[in-house]
Amino acid sequence: MELTIKDTQHGDHVDIRNASVNGLRAGKNGKIRDFTILFGGPDKPVTIGDDFFIGTHCYVNGVAGLTMGSRVTIAHGAMLFTDSGPNTSPILQKRFPIVAAPIVIGNDVWIGAGAMILPGVTIGSRCVIGAGSVVKENVQDDTIVAGSPAKVIGVL
Repeated sequence: MELTIKDTQHGDHVDIRNASVNGLRAGKNGKIRDFTILFGGPDKPVTIGDDFFIGTHCYVNGVAGLTMGSRVTIAHGAMLFTDSGPNTSPILQKRFPIVAAPIVIGNDVWIGAGAMILPGVTIGSRCVIGAGSVVKENVQDDTIVAGSPAKVIGVL
């Protein structure tokens, strides 16, 4: 896999882990701010559209696959998890098995500060995810969600 990023600005201490191995494709005019960690999986690249923004101190785990559309904004401290690991306890794994599933984010999405997106979630286009929200279910196009767990609070 290759690292392909065009016209993207990177802040200090940005960690794009094993991008040449795990694959990262990002469009043009992106910004990745300071102290952000971003990584994909060995066979499932992270793909990001144009005009994106990933804020400071974000954690973007794309090991099970992550696709983001264009004009996606991820605010400070947000976390995206495509898997629930690690869980090193065989006893706990029986009750809480590791889940891995891709995240898909449409175009024109704003993910608020401190929000958490869990494995397998699809966020439609033109959506707003409120700050501090925990999103564990799909979000339809033109929807505003907030809370823990996130619930629909409005439509665009």
